[in-house]
Amino acid sequence: MAYKRYPVLEVNTSYIRDNARIMTEYCKKQGVTVAGVIKFSDGDLRIARAYREGGCAQIASSRVVHLKRIKGKMHEITTMLIRAPMLSEVPDTVKYCDISLNSEKETLLALNHYAGLWGKKHGVILMLDVGDLREGVIDVNQLCYLALFTEYELHNLNLMGIGSSFACFGSILPTRENLSNLVAAARQIESKINRKLEIISGGSSVSLTVMQKGDLPEGINHLRIGGAIANPRNIRLNRGVIIDGMNEDSFVLKAELIEVNIKPSRPFGERSINWAGNKVEFEDKGLRRRAIAAIGSQDIGDGMKLFPRDEGIRVIGCSSDHTILDIEDSCKPWKVGDKVSFYLGYAPLLYSFSTRHVNIKYMK
Repeated sequence: MAYKRYPVLEVNTSYIRDNARIMTEYCKKQGVTVAGVIKFSDGDLRIARAYREGGCAQIASSRVVHLKRIKGKMHEITTMLIRAPMLSEVPDTVKYCDISLNSEKETLLALNHYAGLWGKKHGVILMLDVGDLREGVIDVNQLCYLALFTEYELHNLNLMGIGSSFACFGSILPTRENLSNLVAAARQIESKINRKLEIISGGSSVSLTVMQKGDLPEGINHLRIGGAIANPRNIRLNRGVIIDGMNEDSFVLKAELIEVNIKPSRPFGERSINWAGNKVEFEDKGLRRRAIAAIGSQDIGDGMKLFPRDEGIRVIGCSSDHTILDIEDSCKPWKVGDKVSFYLGYAPLLYSFSTRHVNIKYMK
């Protein structure tokens, strides 16, 4: 029997391409272009190509190394760095990223220097913090100063627009009000530089919640969307966003069972904290049929964000190398060596691509 390494993440690029097409068409109807964010996939070239073929205007990531790989294979793709560049990576940012998000004068000066050195024009989006307190200038007057400085003093940079982020550090949701503040800041800058900004980027996938309600302010014309294209199950469950026609089965994670047994549902003996330093409480449900899958936090982060395809299976815990499953309500006679399948939340998907321990298999 041929050996097949598990765990394995099955990736259907046809589904991702179709989802990108549906998403970009959905956004286009509301005057919005889409940067397809591939950071969750560790810069996967096949996913980047599927996003591009599906109509994404730019391919975006938070890691320069991802965009370097993409530029090396697909020169025609417009790349966007969505984490502000480290000063140490400014040279590579100018080489491999057509656009970057920025909020610091010193970084802008460095970008301008290297762009001039290599005869390039680097695109810049200035970030305004409208409440989430991650990256961005908090004061609109300071933002205007940076915009004027970029426009009139940094001749090797192209001030393309401004943007904001949401629901990352502070869990602040986008609303019509805070997005309108972003538009107002853009209009203020436009009045000072006597031209229209090309991009007003209203956040990431979470801003689809505003779009779905019809509350997206006029002027927001760009979103940075990743997981909602490739793995729309996540935003449906977490945010209630449903876009007709999207396929939720782009990724299936398969792991092998290494133990199947009947055990008490509540641990016994002297209690302490677990391997991760947490104290965990267990409900006593008596004896239950359980299984252990050979996959853990080193592979997928939080195992509780796995969704078993068998509705009779429940994930009840995860250590660094083991995922514990309650299989009592499953109709299948599970045994050691069987492969159990899961859909994934965003974090397990990101971990799966980022570890060498999960085998990636492309289905189409």
